[in-house]
Amino acid sequence: MLVEPGPIFGRPPEMRATDIDLRALLKFEPEKGLLLLGEERFLLFRQEAFGSLRKLLFEQLGPDLATSLLAQFGYRSGTGDYESLISRHEWENDVDRLAAGPTMHCWEGIVRAVPNKLSYDRNTGEFDMSGTWYSSYEAELHLSLFGPSQTAVCHTLTGYASGWATAFFGSPLLAIEPTCVAKGDATCSFQIRPPDQFGPEADRWKQALAATHQSLYSLTKQLADKIATVEKQDVLIRRLSTPVLEVWKDVLAVPIIGAIDEARSQVLMESVLTAASSRSARCIILDITGVDDVDSRSAGYLVKVVRAAQLLGTRCVLTGISSQVATKLVEVGADLKELQTLRTLSDGIQACLRFLDSSRSRR
Repeated sequence: MLVEPGPIFGRPPEMRATDIDLRALLKFEPEKGLLLLGEERFLLFRQEAFGSLRKLLFEQLGPDLATSLLAQFGYRSGTGDYESLISRHEWENDVDRLAAGPTMHCWEGIVRAVPNKLSYDRNTGEFDMSGTWYSSYEAELHLSLFGPSQTAVCHTLTGYASGWATAFFGSPLLAIEPTCVAKGDATCSFQIRPPDQFGPEADRWKQALAATHQSLYSLTKQLADKIATVEKQDVLIRRLSTPVLEVWKDVLAVPIIGAIDEARSQVLMESVLTAASSRSARCIILDITGVDDVDSRSAGYLVKVVRAAQLLGTRCVLTGISSQVATKLVEVGADLKELQTLRTLSDGIQACLRFLDSSRSRR
């Protein structure tokens, strides 16, 4: 985020973290639909609105992928805010540069960060910072949405701290959350060190912040795998909802329940053709008693299934047409001339038996 020198500052030669005061720096322009901090646009959201996004991420993507996205969002926000804020001013000292990020978070209502330890040496690469987070919006949101957690939940905060500290130090740093209100601790806390100076306790934060092209590819692949799994499950459900039953020798019945769309018609055709071929069925009854609505398009799908079955020498009969469905078919002008339509499944079985008897007598 960007701090633009204003009247309260008078463009001082050196900035301090304590100089940051959003009350003086925010500029409201409702006639333009804008809220500005210097030259940059600010956005105000209710905490519950961001909670809705958080809930969707966890519900739709799962905890691992949702955690990674939140952490990487925080990390990129931290590095971006550092470059935007720090590059615009001369700062009194390094401590003020480092403290500017937590100070902005306090003003923005995100969290109150209180450091209790800071030591670093750029020459040796040593960095050790720890402190307490009070009033974490993430811990509060997580508790209200999901209840108590077994693990720390301030993913955007640890990501932001990692990004801001890394940009400040000039080499990778990692923030972890040893204690968290969401898992029953008295306060949320943070600890920032070089990644290799942590033990296994930091693995989950390292994995979440693997912000490389490979990790982004991995996240995309995980999402694609989830979508593929859902699609496979959908096909399986469609197949299970289209059973093929043997009601008499050489006579099969396919009860159809639910809507008949393009995807369903493909599964239906596959089931009918497979059954006709593997079981040498001479007659197949398509029973649509469980179909609430049939229009010209779904009627067309049924005709295609019948035509395909006829190519294999299998006769198809359509049963279960209610008065409501019949009326709808007339209204939409559905063409069912190629289908023998009967009212009940019993009627369909009898028609198939008559067809088989007549076929035998002609031999």
